[in-house]
Amino acid sequence: GARPETVQRTGSIKFDGAQTNRDNPKTRQLAELAGLRPEDIVFLAGSTQEPEEQLALDVYRELVAAYPQLRLIVTPRHPERFQEVAELLERSGVAWQRRSRLEDGGSDPQARVLLVDAVGELGAWWGTARIAFVGGSMGTRGGQNMIEPAAYGAAVSFGPHTSNFRDVVALMLQREAAVVVADREQLAAFVRRCLAEPAFADELGRRARQLVLEQLGAADKTCRLLQSLMSP
Repeated sequence: GARPETVQRTGSIKFDGAQTNRDNPKTRQLAELAGLRPEDIVFLAGSTQEPEEQLALDVYRELVAAYPQLRLIVTPRHPERFQEVAELLERSGVAWQRRSRLEDGGSDPQARVLLVDAVGELGAWWGTARIAFVGGSMGTRGGQNMIEPAAYGAAVSFGPHTSNFRDVVALMLQREAAVVVADREQLAAFVRRCLAEPAFADELGRRARQLVLEQLGAADKTCRLLQSLMSP
């Protein structure tokens, strides 16, 4: 029979159900809705809390002149902050759009910044991201889920506060599959490097996706193992 410690070593349940195919129908549909073009490089700041939206916006504004193919997608963690982030974007003077108005108004080719003011779509939006910042990690919130962007092979970054996903983070950092950014300067340096050195971003994303695929395989093994232990 299997020894108990074999079961524990087969991987984290947090990886279960991670989508690894960027070309999935939901991501494709959203990319089309947002008017994303093949040459666009999406920097997605997901599950953000205050002041992470401002940081992402600052970084976008700093880099877009040199990299006009850059697009920013911001997905705040809490719906009650959608309006506050909309006002922040409005004040900034960048051309931007709300996700909730895309169906009716269509996408505006001038607007390179998108506020995802919708709930339950972040998983699919991550599939559009080339460069990812996972929020809740600059403040004291303990970070949000970095497995989704990793599974799609995005170049993943997050802040120093990721205690909610301690085990996953340790694994990603050990495998050089993510980068920790402590502040706005480090986030800007990370995004700039991804833009200037596509091979760096590719490699980071490849390692992240590989890691998730291995963990998904491990979760499968666990199920098969449990089934064999339970079968009469």
